[in-house]
Amino acid sequence: MVRSSLLLTVGTLLALSSSWVQQADAQQQCNGYAELCSRTYDKVSYPTAHNAYAFNPPNGLATNQINDIPTQLKDGIRAFMLDAYAAPSGSPNEIELCHTMCTLLDGGPLSNTLAQIKTFMDANPNEVITILWENAANLKPAQFQAVYSAAGLSPYLHTQAKGTAAWPTLAQMISSKKRLVNFIDSGADATVPWLMSEYDFVFETPYNIPKGTAYPCTIDRPKDQRKQMYVLNHFISGILKLQGNTVSLPQPEAADQTNGPDLISHVNSCQTTFKQIPSFVAVDFYQKGSLIETVATINKVKWNGIVATGAGSGTNGTANGGTGKGVSNNSNGATGSLLNGKSVVAGFLATTAGAIALLL
Repeated sequence: MVRSSLLLTVGTLLALSSSWVQQADAQQQCNGYAELCSRTYDKVSYPTAHNAYAFNPPNGLATNQINDIPTQLKDGIRAFMLDAYAAPSGSPNEIELCHTMCTLLDGGPLSNTLAQIKTFMDANPNEVITILWENAANLKPAQFQAVYSAAGLSPYLHTQAKGTAAWPTLAQMISSKKRLVNFIDSGADATVPWLMSEYDFVFETPYNIPKGTAYPCTIDRPKDQRKQMYVLNHFISGILKLQGNTVSLPQPEAADQTNGPDLISHVNSCQTTFKQIPSFVAVDFYQKGSLIETVATINKVKWNGIVATGAGSGTNGTANGGTGKGVSNNSNGATGSLLNGKSVVAGFLATTAGAIALLL
């Protein structure tokens, strides 16, 4: 009887020990790196897809990405810039993702994108995701609430009170399961507290960067107001006048250079200027250049080696421990003191967007 009790006790301890080990393993990595678990949300840099929904049609005039959102998530994108428009059906319980106007590029209903994000979050419990909303159609927070609730994302939604100095660590967000952060550029109110006013927490560098001009490190929105975090907008564009609208044309043929040496140079310059890391490094055509590796370097972690789907086989951007300074024919004169990089050779032959660029 004594031996039986002892064996039962040892067995119980072993079972508990196994459970503890499994829990420790579950928290071993946060957004792919163990070092990030102890850092607060605002002290981490996140690879960000500008107009993440704008991947169809391939080579379209307003297409900002090549890969769809499930692929972006798989490749390590952890923040998504989305533009909200009224649904073509007029339903108050749906939102459409469009670029400038839905007749130019319609990314489909938000419900589809949120379903994809939920699928990823359900399968990857150690990932913290951010959505940065441009409320282009001045939609009410209740409309966002309706679509998120229908998608089953309510248990994941994080709320941060305005003026709260301390954000939780990534490990705390993962443990609480409140690991989907949402910012909106206009229209936030107290009725939907998780849809947070972006400019209470975040400032942005200028987003209008014409092809061939310098990359700026100034505070564009909210004007001259420093915040806990900032978006480094790093994408260039041409301009097209269409139906009375000014349309920014992405430049895929330049993306290897833009997201490689130019990105390193821009990060260097803005870190020097602002004395803080960029929280959201936003690019077009993220699979070109070295976004993921550059953000790992910003976070002072060893890049985990994940290569973006569709990335070229040539040398891209920055290498941990690499040598040389980031240089660019479209640089703002940064010296590359914070990140090191190698020059890249543009390997993308222009198609539709390249042809349009000839008209600019």
